[in-house]
Amino acid sequence: MTLEVRDAVPGDALQIARVHKRSREAYYADALDPVDAARDRSPMWVDTLTRTDTWCVVAVQNRQLTGFVAAQFADHDDSPVKLSSLYVDPDWFGSGIGSALYDRFTEVAPAGTAELEVWDGNDRAKSFYSHRRWRPTTRSRPGVAGKPFVTWTLDLGSPPFEHDSPTRL
Repeated sequence: MTLEVRDAVPGDALQIARVHKRSREAYYADALDPVDAARDRSPMWVDTLTRTDTWCVVAVQNRQLTGFVAAQFADHDDSPVKLSSLYVDPDWFGSGIGSALYDRFTEVAPAGTAELEVWDGNDRAKSFYSHRRWRPTTRSRPGVAGKPFVTWTLDLGSPPFEHDSPTRL
């Protein structure tokens, strides 16, 4: 079983939307609003994948799209890189797919500061990012089930993350 990590194309939108939906269901669990859960995210991903300001890579295992990572790279030197999405299909949690996608992000991201938002109820994601030297800030916005989305930052000039991290996505 060889893991392929490749650039996303608009034809991947439906499978990306499937992984996005399944992963959100796994980490939000009962806190996920049923109306939001039922929303078709494939049009959003078609739009995202055709934008020139978005970089997206997918992971394919056994011909199945199993995860993806997306980012917006700064257009000014003082703007942070935005890691907007890193999702793995729940059937593949713990397989190293999230780490492989994250590695690709760190290979292509320019030096500087990176930011992402993590739902404060997602302990798996918080552990994954903290083991890779991301740190939560005091900035947040309202989230799901009374738990905010917290902004985390990373100095992209710092040493690589800890490869022996116990948390794998």
